[in-house]
Amino acid sequence: MNQLVKLVAALSIPLLLAGCLLIPGKFDSQLRLMNDGTYVFTYNGQMQLAEGDGKSMPLPSGEADDEDSSEDVGRGDQQTNAAMRSIFGGAVPGDDEGLKEFAVQLAKYDGWNKVEYVGENLFEVEYMISGNFDQMFAFPTIPGATMQFPFVQIIRRSGGELEISTPAMAGPGGLAGAMGPMPMGGSAEGETQPIDGRFTIETDGEILSNNTADGYESEGSAKKLQWKIDEASSTAGSPRAIVKLAR
Repeated sequence: MNQLVKLVAALSIPLLLAGCLLIPGKFDSQLRLMNDGTYVFTYNGQMQLAEGDGKSMPLPSGEADDEDSSEDVGRGDQQTNAAMRSIFGGAVPGDDEGLKEFAVQLAKYDGWNKVEYVGENLFEVEYMISGNFDQMFAFPTIPGATMQFPFVQIIRRSGGELEISTPAMAGPGGLAGAMGPMPMGGSAEGETQPIDGRFTIETDGEILSNNTADGYESEGSAKKLQWKIDEASSTAGSPRAIVKLAR
């Protein structure tokens, strides 16, 4: 799993340097997976665009002499913004009007009961979706985005087990710790909010593995796993579990 964290970090660092990454802020999220194949997922709280400072972005070879530097920088900014709009479905850090429109568009899709842009690259959201689990689940799924970085994902293994991982819900041992501080705009006022939340899994299925500190609580056939994700979290990384359902 540490190798996976390093791989995800390596793939994501260029995005932070060139632009941004959509990550949680303060949140409460719950996943209910039942033996009859039904599920309910909720996420209430903040999403934010964590922006890199761009200092490690080289200019194209042969275009860095002083005469053309301002023109090159302007052209580079335009190219970077265009790339970010493509990658993140239209969202670009610092573009308040664009981010308001991004929130309006996102709220048109199933499950997004509230999407409000509150400034400083920060959104307040209320999301809930339920149904019969099929092959794969991921949240958030951003319409029009060419790259998705899920807070929570469920992938079915060949033996029927459900592998639950949370790439963006990273404690010190996860993605956030691997990347270090993520400044926004270079000022104290523009920094990202700390990731500070709680993730809960409830199931009547068989829990095959998990990385909680204390294991699961049980009440009858129901079992509950819970993680607190903040700066004081365990270095075990982001929450993960493997659950086997009856069907």
